[in-house]
Amino acid sequence: GHKRNCRAQYLKDLGASLDITEIYGFDSLHGANGILQEAMRRAAHRWGSQQSYFLVGGSTCGILAGIYAAVEKGGRILMSRNCHRSVYNAVELVGASPVYLSPQWDPIWGIEGPVSPENVKKAIAENSDISLVVITSPTYDGIISDIAEIANVVHAAGLPLMVDEAHGAHLDLSPYFTGGAVKAGADFVVQSLHKTMPSLTQTAIAHV
Repeated sequence: GHKRNCRAQYLKDLGASLDITEIYGFDSLHGANGILQEAMRRAAHRWGSQQSYFLVGGSTCGILAGIYAAVEKGGRILMSRNCHRSVYNAVELVGASPVYLSPQWDPIWGIEGPVSPENVKKAIAENSDISLVVITSPTYDGIISDIAEIANVVHAAGLPLMVDEAHGAHLDLSPYFTGGAVKAGADFVVQSLHKTMPSLTQTAIAHV
């Protein structure tokens, strides 16, 4: 590690002098009860979640944790077909079975559009053993689904909604960028802070 050595200008710019390891008297991410706990409390307040958790393995580890928490071995997951591969990995690791939602196709732009609430409702009605619904919003192309209405549909069925919002940590932090999943009522939202916010690679956050 850099050992708080700031002779290199880029380390000084990154605040390496403040980057203290997990030693007695400071805080531990795995059992936060000091400055990290306070920072996560502030993050929850900023995004509007009940609780937020810092992640150091990118959104992937948050997605794995969320699916492990919500789906038992052999369970079924309703997921958008364009989910990140970490969702597919989690499905395999937990021994679950996927039920796919196909996003609407946008013939003008030649890309996959949003997942419609109607399709979510139809899929839930046809699959009574669903344990969790997983949506990607925004997509890699910037497409945002109507998460608020999807949340209403999912919650009416008594199910939890997880949103992979890796590319949407900036949503609802400004009136110019709206459509965030936390504000829309999703139960578990994972964001990659390193994608759209000024944060180092692999830093992410999970909102519950």
